[in-house]
Amino acid sequence: MSQVSGQIEPQTLYSLEEFKQVSGMGNWALRQARKAGLKMLKIGNRKFVKGQAFIDFLDSQNDNSTNEDSPEA
Repeated sequence: MSQVSGQIEPQTLYSLEEFKQVSGMGNWALRQARKAGLKMLKIGNRKFVKGQAFIDFLDSQNDNSTNEDSPEA
């Protein structure tokens, strides 16, 4: 198991348990993120999150909130 750094590395593939530790997210927050578009890989009964997928997810969430906050022209 890799050492927990508290930073999401784009090139790293995290098991769900590792991802929860590194990201600080709990089960509920992770389910909400998945419903909102966070991509996970499933191999057998195990799920994994790519670091880059999480970074892309955060960027997309930021884009969505920026679009919602901007005034209509």
